[in-house]
Amino acid sequence: MLQPFIQKKRIIMLIKSFCRITNQSIVLDRARRPELEKLMMGNHVVEDLDRIFLFLKVDFPSYKNMDDYSKLGFITAELLMRHNGYDPSVSKPDMGLFIYSRSGCLGADYNLVRVMEGLHADDQAYKRSIPNAVCSDIALRHNIQGEMGIFLSDGFIYEQFFRTCFGTLETEPSLNTLLAGYLECYGGYASSLLCLLTRSPEHPPMDYDLREERFCIDLLRIY
Repeated sequence: MLQPFIQKKRIIMLIKSFCRITNQSIVLDRARRPELEKLMMGNHVVEDLDRIFLFLKVDFPSYKNMDDYSKLGFITAELLMRHNGYDPSVSKPDMGLFIYSRSGCLGADYNLVRVMEGLHADDQAYKRSIPNAVCSDIALRHNIQGEMGIFLSDGFIYEQFFRTCFGTLETEPSLNTLLAGYLECYGGYASSLLCLLTRSPEHPPMDYDLREERFCIDLLRIY
């Protein structure tokens, strides 16, 4: 007997919101945040991030043990999640987390080598020399329980980023939202862009094409 043909419902992915941080700027949904930018000196990444962390009054004791790369990702996620009203105490089994990076944890690796050579004392150094440690920090802080991972590649290819996120939402019906983006922090250079991607409603907003175009333009300004 012939089986009835069932057409698979097409998934449309929406960019709900995004947060962009560089050495001199913090942008949430294309709006600058001067109250945070005034805390940034531009050429002292870790000090800048620590000042922002204190300003935000986040209760996360293990922050002090993070490397610069993880601190940047943590703060970018914190700003984005707060901006969109997420409660960190509420479990989020329907949210996933994906990060792209070129340098990954090279800074933490360099620190670990110095410790192994007896040039520096840090009994926690080995814990940070894993590229996806930043995912664990963000997931723990915001109770994210869905699929997560980090992709290391030579530069950020935004088409690949969108394909990966779209494919994840298409093949994982339990996920409704992805916290995803790009993270780079090495040698005094800081650049991050994280966004919230969601499944589309029946009718996307009228101005969505324009918002997506602006988002892609911002992605192209990463380097």
